[in-house]
Amino acid sequence: MNEFLLVLTGGAVSLVSSSAVTWLQGRQAGRVRDRTVARDSARQLTGLFIAARDARGPAGETLTEAEVVAVGLTDRGVRERVRDVLRLLREHRLPEMEELSGVRAQQARRVLCDHALEVLGAHFRGERMPAVPEPVRRMLDVENEVLGVRSGGVADTPGPAVAAEPAEAAEAVEPDAAGPGVSAT
Repeated sequence: MNEFLLVLTGGAVSLVSSSAVTWLQGRQAGRVRDRTVARDSARQLTGLFIAARDARGPAGETLTEAEVVAVGLTDRGVRERVRDVLRLLREHRLPEMEELSGVRAQQARRVLCDHALEVLGAHFRGERMPAVPEPVRRMLDVENEVLGVRSGGVADTPGPAVAAEPAEAAEAVEPDAAGPGVSAT
């Protein structure tokens, strides 16, 4: 009976150790695969940002591809910074963005792409992410206001021209709301 318990104990130890080794190998292989995907994504993004920076016309297809490739970045901070830059690259030609940020479209594209390249370079080298340059910071600050203006919303700090528009629009709608031939008395 003692020998039978020893055999069962040995089998249990063997099963547990085999399962643990298999799990550890799978975990290690997953980490290697994730690192490889992240490294390949960062390399592709580097090439795409260089192409977007040097492009003469709009870089719509390049930005779309960069958005897809950015998903492969495993570092959350780098991924979010790259997404912010990609979003600003799509919006940098809006007249409101140019006026409020003070950065012209061609200069904005160069500054945004250069910042993305700095972020990706720091990620490659394992360094801390660089600080956001002042023009990019201004564009990020202006972004919410620009999107609010474009969508018809009211900005957080409306100026006199923005505050007058909703009142004029409400006055223009009231006579039409009563219907044709009906007087509002």
